[in-house]
Order: sequence, then structure tokens, then C-alpha cells
Amino acid sequence: MRNIIVILSLPAFIYAYSLNELVDIAHENRLVKSAKHSLNASEKSYDSTQSSYLPTIEIGASAQYASKESAALPQNTIKAYGNLKYTIYDGGKKSDLYNQLKSNIDAQEKNLEALKNDISLDVSRLYFEYLSLLSDKKATEQEMEQLKAELARLNMFFKSGSATKDEVLKIDSRVKNSNVSLQEIELNIQKVLHTLEYYTTKKIDTITEDSTINYLGEESQEPRADIEKLEFEASAIKHSAESVRSQNYPTLFFDDTLSHSDYTFDNKSLNMGTLIENQNIATLNISWNILDFGATTKNYEATYEQYLSQKSLLEHQKAVADVDYRLALKSLEISKVKIEATKSTLDAASSTYELIKLRYQNGIVDNIAYLQALSEKFEASRGYKRALYDHEVKKAELLYYSGKNIKEYLK
Repeated sequence: MRNIIVILSLPAFIYAYSLNELVDIAHENRLVKSAKHSLNASEKSYDSTQSSYLPTIEIGASAQYASKESAALPQNTIKAYGNLKYTIYDGGKKSDLYNQLKSNIDAQEKNLEALKNDISLDVSRLYFEYLSLLSDKKATEQEMEQLKAELARLNMFFKSGSATKDEVLKIDSRVKNSNVSLQEIELNIQKVLHTLEYYTTKKIDTITEDSTINYLGEESQEPRADIEKLEFEASAIKHSAESVRSQNYPTLFFDDTLSHSDYTFDNKSLNMGTLIENQNIATLNISWNILDFGATTKNYEATYEQYLSQKSLLEHQKAVADVDYRLALKSLEISKVKIEATKSTLDAASSTYELIKLRYQNGIVDNIAYLQALSEKFEASRGYKRALYDHEVKKAELLYYSGKNIKEYLK
């Protein structure tokens, strides 16, 4: 019984997710599943279209009764048949349709790849934002500890008459303001965790603090998946236009029907033996739309305009992607400088604080200078940590705009 009580009193185990694990889970969310279904639908549509151009075989049977028979029409007729059809030439529509559907499949594959990389970037941003907030929280808690210790010390001096009420109230006010800041930070942490739940469809309670982006700065720029998706979409529209234009060309198809008939005459004298029981009829058909008052041509031109529109959008997005890459490269360089600058600021603020603290405790400076030095120290600490995590985000963004798979660079 005692063992059971001990076990129940232990805190529940809370699993901490790494960045790599969060991305893995997010890559299986509903949006990704939806994209996978779209890809499967495109692949099945392609297979279905291929099958539709293969020879088709149809079998059937019929039973016929005639109330008034003749030599050419017996009272009862039973017929069975088999039919084979095959399109030999359709003006090139088959080839254009295959290419269109293949481009659709390629576009869906790139859409899935782009979606996963979008999710990787979003989750990476959230992960390092969480770590930044966590460092803010720790710094604020440390600041509050020092403020509370100072408040306790001043209260003792106030009771002995060595400190004024004004000095105590100032410290007390700072403690209360820090407590409000701490609650706001905690709220923002919960917002990040809830957003991660949206991406992962899992409840996220805590996150590890040791994940990084393993970017060495040697990777070259490659076409992004979302840009390649637009290229395949444009290609699909172009092949669709060619498929429409193929309707201006002749269509040639083969039709062969093999049949067997059984005839039963009520009046045997009418059976002259002229009705054929076994028959095979082969037909080669050609059709050509020579006049539709320009409907096909206008339909082709309309579809081709859609292609030109998509192509213009593609060129625009390529230009935007190039600008995004150059800006991401510059942002990464700035983030490196920012780390050095915030580290220098932190070192200076820490040294200043130690000096001011010593002078304050010896009564050389007032508590205003002390509080200012304390605030600057922890603000510098928060700034330095944020610079470190922002640098990781900038690496992820550069990988994204370089056309790289962020997932492959997580550590």
C-alpha cells in the first residue's frame, strides 16, 4: 500500500520534444495528408487516362421475340457478341493529355515538398521563439530574486532607520512590475506551445533546448520547390492548350464486332437458311472536324492565354525569390554581428552592475543608479540570448530561400 502511494505521488512524466521531432510530427499533420491525397488523386487520374487509351473489349447478349415472323425475322432470336475498339490516332490529343497529367503529378509532388519545407520553417521559428521566451523568463526570474533580496535588505534598514520609505517603495514597485512581465512572458510561451499543437496535432508541454540549425554557409542557391511547382503548373496548362488544338486534326479508330446468333422459327417453312449465324464485322473509321466556326481555335487561344498568365506569374515569383534569397543572406550576416555586439553589451553591463552594486552597498550611489544598472544587466542578457536564437532562425530562413530542405540541416 505504501509503495502504491509513493508511485501515485510521483509527478507525471512530461516528454520534451526536440526541434527535429517536432518537425517530423508536423510533417504528418492534416495539411500534409491532404497534399498527399491530392498527389495520389493525380497519379490515379494519370493511370486511368492511360488505361482509357488501351483497346476496349465489350461483350453482350440479347434475346428477341417477334409476334409476326418472316424469312428474315424468326420468332425467337438469341444473339451473343464481342466488340473490340481502339483509337489509332486522335490528332495528338493522347500525347498532350499524358504530358498534362504528368505535369500535374510533378506539380503536386513539388507542392508536397514545398508544404513540408514551409512547415519546417514555421516550426523552427516557433521553436527558437520558445527558447527566446524561456531565456527571458529565466532572466526575469533572476532579476526578481535579486530585487526581492534587496527589498528584504532595505526593509531591515528601514526598520532600523537607515533607509527611507521611498527607497523601499521603489524596489517594491520594481518587484511587482517584474512579476507582471513574468506573467506576460509565460502567456507568450503558452501561445507558442498552442501554435505548435496546431502544427503537430499533439499536446506540447515542453521542448528541449539543445537543437540547432547545422548550416555551414557553403550551400549554393537552388530552385525552390514552390517555384518549381509553378513551372509544372504552367507546363500543364500549355499541354492542355495543345490538347484542345488537337481537336482540329482527324481521328482514326478501329472497331471489330464478332457475333453468334441462334434463330428459332415457329413456321419451319420460313427457314430458308439465309440468316447468318456467325459474323465478324471490322470497321476502320475516320472523323474530322472541318468546320466549327472557330470554336476550337478560340478555346485553344483562351487556354493559351491562361498559360501566358501563369508564365508571367512564374517569372514574377522567380524575381521575388531571388530578392528573398539576397535579403536572407544579408540578414544572416547582420545576425552574426548582432551576436558580437550584444555579447559586448552584456559584458559591459555585467561589469558596470558589479561596480554599481558595490558602491550602492557602501552608500556611494543611490538605489536609482543600482536599479538602472540591474535593469541594464538583465536586459543585455535577454538581448544576447535573443540574438543567439535569432541567428538560428536566420540560418533556417536562408536555407529555405536557398531551396534547401531545412529538415536535413536540423541537429
